[in-house]
Amino acid sequence: MNKKTLAIILIVIGLLITTFLARYNNEDMKQNTQVKNDHNILIGTNFENLDLPENYDIRQFEGITLNFIVENNLYANVILHESEEFQDMTGINIKVKAVDFDTLVQKVNLDFIAKDGKYQLIYVDPYQTLNRFYNYLEVLNSYNTNLDYPHIIGYTDDFLEYQTRVISYFEEDTHLYTVPFDSTTMILYYRKDIFDAYKDRFIEEKGYDPTPGTKGFTWEKYIEVSKWIDENVPVEEIKYGSGHMAQKHNSIFCDFSNVLASYGGDYFFDENINTLGLKSFKNINVKDKEFLKALDVYKEILKAAAPESVEWNWTDSANAFRNGEIAMMPNWDENYTYMEDELHSKVAGKVGYSILPNGDERSANIFGGSGIGINKYASDIQKQASWLFITWATSKDMQLKVLEHPEGGSLPTRKSAYDINTETVDIQFEDNFIKHKSAVLDAWKPENLYLRPKISNFYDVEQVIISNLHDMIKYDLDSKEVSDKIYEELRQIRLQE
Repeated sequence: MNKKTLAIILIVIGLLITTFLARYNNEDMKQNTQVKNDHNILIGTNFENLDLPENYDIRQFEGITLNFIVENNLYANVILHESEEFQDMTGINIKVKAVDFDTLVQKVNLDFIAKDGKYQLIYVDPYQTLNRFYNYLEVLNSYNTNLDYPHIIGYTDDFLEYQTRVISYFEEDTHLYTVPFDSTTMILYYRKDIFDAYKDRFIEEKGYDPTPGTKGFTWEKYIEVSKWIDENVPVEEIKYGSGHMAQKHNSIFCDFSNVLASYGGDYFFDENINTLGLKSFKNINVKDKEFLKALDVYKEILKAAAPESVEWNWTDSANAFRNGEIAMMPNWDENYTYMEDELHSKVAGKVGYSILPNGDERSANIFGGSGIGINKYASDIQKQASWLFITWATSKDMQLKVLEHPEGGSLPTRKSAYDINTETVDIQFEDNFIKHKSAVLDAWKPENLYLRPKISNFYDVEQVIISNLHDMIKYDLDSKEVSDKIYEELRQIRLQE
């Protein structure tokens, strides 16, 4: 056989092998596609009940990386654990960057200002991000109505209306910028074991039940109870009667706002300023009698609290409570599992939960929930992949997963998540959920809920309030002088616009 003939034979053999491999690979791809599009593979996963289009390929974004920046809270912690399933099912690489509140605001704002699109998925705080950068977020209406995209069942009707108005919209209820993600709300934590042990003695001396959450439990009684604990309960059992968060930080704004609203006051009274939001304020109300009364009461609250409270933020007071140092504290409900952690918390199993004390008008419990949005400067394919993640992360199944998780406990933002038979849930769910559920749901009642102003210039406004409140507490300043100073500084903000 000559070389020419041998070469021809080898070429023919090569062609046959190539054809065979091509057919094999093509069949293999068809089989893989069938697996990807077969909704049977979703059974038993958190994707099972998602509303996906027929023949939707959940692996169409395989290989894409999405960066999700989020505040380090209960929901974020569980998402970190559960995102492995999302990655396995979709092939999308989710990088969750969980940071503290201040770092979150700084990084998100810098990314938007630079228009980098570094973080495709954004944890959107309505008072720090949505209010200032709503034009930097993708409008989500068309994503949920596009028949080729996953559909969030019941959006927006299945979400609590006031939460959607605060979290998803800005100025008008037309453009949806985020999907409600978490529902953190301030409630009162108290040492149930301490109150149980000393309640009868207190009633004998003072003539009323000191237990938080009982009818008629006011901020004035809260102060009296805190002082009584300091004077009568041995320091070996509890160091201080109460603890607060008066650091020059967003925490003092939230802490004081609970008191302010309970006495019927607020910072502004412009229409929709506490729900849909406005670009700025017009009617300043920091000189009225309700505001002055709240300032005076807040000073007394802090005088009766742990001395360190003047420099504590919400993390510091939570740590002190967890370490068994304080008997009462207002704080976010998301600290719940932190307190009930039997391995690390000194107060696990000893904590009671209630709405905050009443002022002259009501109990007021500040809402702090946030949403997930898509960065407007992400690529089109990243936006589509992000929408798939959002439909998964905010689904009823995932919300219940977060609720039941040992590190979870955050109450769902979806109404349908509450349509459950509590007799069928496991013991851990029952024990971990019921303890603080009643307090949070009570706080969400319209008569008990407080929604802060949502305005584009909120950062400047908040800094005025934070600085003056902190100085008032630290230096024991006159409330009338503080009120006048706040008013003038807010007026200057308005004049400079």
